Amino acid sequence: MTGPGGPGARNHAREGERDPNRPRIPLICPRCGHEQRVVPGGPERAVRVVHVATGREACEPGDLARAPDEGD
Repeated sequence: MTGPGGPGARNHAREGERDPNRPRIPLICPRCGHEQRVVPGGPERAVRVVHVATGREACEPGDLARAPDEGD
């Protein structure tokens, strides 16, 4: 049995690189809908997900998505 892409395909995930033939899928904040990115951690730092525009983990107060009213 062979993996995805056939027997001659390179396994980019195992080699630590992104497959150049696949488009980049943006991370979208579930609270405000803006794009986010992953900031790698280090030996003593955790990986963080920050907003692209601000570089902060927290959403901007004016950007928070409003949940629809239930029952209306």
